[in-house]
Amino acid sequence: MNVLDKPEHLSRADVVYDQLKEAILFRKIAPGTQLIEKIISEKMSVSRTPIRNAIQQLADEGLVKIITNRGAFVVEPTFDEIQQAFDMRQRLEKMSVELLIDDMTQDDFLQLEELIEHEKRTYQKKDILNYLDVNKQFHMFLAIKTKNRFLIDFTERILDQINVYLMLYDVFFDENLDEMKRFKEHEWLVSALKKKDLQKLYELIDQHMTESLHYMSLDESNK
Repeated sequence: MNVLDKPEHLSRADVVYDQLKEAILFRKIAPGTQLIEKIISEKMSVSRTPIRNAIQQLADEGLVKIITNRGAFVVEPTFDEIQQAFDMRQRLEKMSVELLIDDMTQDDFLQLEELIEHEKRTYQKKDILNYLDVNKQFHMFLAIKTKNRFLIDFTERILDQINVYLMLYDVFFDENLDEMKRFKEHEWLVSALKKKDLQKLYELIDQHMTESLHYMSLDESNK
């Protein structure tokens, strides 16, 4: 798509941003690749200013790393960084269930079940962006239920960071839906919450983090 063919409501920077983000998310541009303004400008027939703005937006989202005097690169996190992020998420989610376990209502459970059904539909459609969004909504629902503003803030930040990693390395497109535990894990979490079984919730959170890491395609060079 030539940037000149953009929809009227989108700026050139918006179109460049959308195209670069899609290319990164769907591995058309590999992690660690340098984003060179001159090459992008020639391919998209657009000046460097909207390219620069788009790259900055991607950097703000954690998809691109800008290195002084070197340029902009698609992020390439190490295995240790990814492991640390999941370890932190594990601790935060355990804290969440500890704080909310006695406060869940029937309406809360209905909302969580609706999110799981939505999650299934986005997965079946191979819609990675909406899949990751509804997955985040499920986990943020639990954090928000605690009414602890620090826990809510930290949980959102770690989920956003992990979503960047999942965008770059997740291999759920190659999995068979019938063999997946993704949705069952969320269903099991809801079931344990209904029973107020805190020990079972701890076990499920541990399992969920292990499975989430398993779904990621990590090259030996990342470890």
